[in-house]
Amino acid sequence: MPLYDAIIVGAGVAGMAAASALAKQGLRIAIIDKGSPDVLKPGECLMADALKIMKRLGLSEDFIAANHRSLQAYHVNWGQQSSYQRHLLTSPMGAGWIVNRQHFDGMLLKHCQQQQVEMFWQNSLQAIARDNSGYWQLQLKNPEKLCLSARFVLDASGRARAFTRHLGINSQRLDKMVATSCHIHSVSELSAATATIASDYQGWWYYAKYSDTRGCLCYFSDGDLPLPDGPKTLLAQANKQNLLVPLLADARPMTSTFKRSAAYSSALQSCVGENWLALGDAAASFDPLSSYGMTSALSGAFYASQALKRYFNHQPQYLQTYQQLMQKNFLAYLEKRYQQYEQVAGYNSPFWQRRQQGAAA
Repeated sequence: MPLYDAIIVGAGVAGMAAASALAKQGLRIAIIDKGSPDVLKPGECLMADALKIMKRLGLSEDFIAANHRSLQAYHVNWGQQSSYQRHLLTSPMGAGWIVNRQHFDGMLLKHCQQQQVEMFWQNSLQAIARDNSGYWQLQLKNPEKLCLSARFVLDASGRARAFTRHLGINSQRLDKMVATSCHIHSVSELSAATATIASDYQGWWYYAKYSDTRGCLCYFSDGDLPLPDGPKTLLAQANKQNLLVPLLADARPMTSTFKRSAAYSSALQSCVGENWLALGDAAASFDPLSSYGMTSALSGAFYASQALKRYFNHQPQYLQTYQQLMQKNFLAYLEKRYQQYEQVAGYNSPFWQRRQQGAAA
């Protein structure tokens, strides 16, 4: 049975960044993921301050070399106020990036491969247990009935929380938000270096181009409210937004990329335990409006790898330091989240009422 220093459940940004950082410390690391490395994920915005944490993870040079699109401004129509542009070039942090996730995840996978991280794609957890030595035994769902053993497990499986769910760790969920998204083919340069955000009666829209010919269109609303049921419906509804109409004039949906995914805010009651921790969205998940997602995943990967390094050096107290940091970050996020949604008035709908009341939906 293969024995690892740590097994990471989930090959997203947090999981692969943590795996690379831990493997650089000389640890034997494996990643389990139910998907495959060629899945096309929505593009995301990354703020300039993320470069600091990428430097700490040893990723910054490859990231800059990938030439992700510059994010210089947000074009915003929020509530009943007139549309405006929020420029980033004059902000203290400076311009950010509209990230091509296919290239970004490919960079992370390359770093994992260079550090000899073992990847178990298209595998998910069937059962977990601990042996007499305290090592985790992870039984995978596959025809070979593969079982992996590790001293430590990191749950980086996103909101699914595939590992901590087996442990029965409770989580606090604030809302029912889902993202309905589709990749778009477009050669228009009207939205170059700009991400567009627009509110509507039952949610809000996001659109940005992450390459010369592709962009990502997303609609965010609650799962119990009416949602677009396909790529044509998504595009048709987006074209009712004055801010989006000129940007989508030549847009063609890539129909095979249409998907609906969880986007709710939540946090684990505890993101550390005996020989395990959670990171990324598995520890705390954020409303996409915050643009916290990728930055939080990268910083969580760095601080988790530092805590685990010290844990293996007989300094277990650093796991609690990590826990306190994750809690502090989530509480700071909640305050900003409520402030953003309180700015919107004039929509007498369940989506906006729920958020302006600051209550769980």
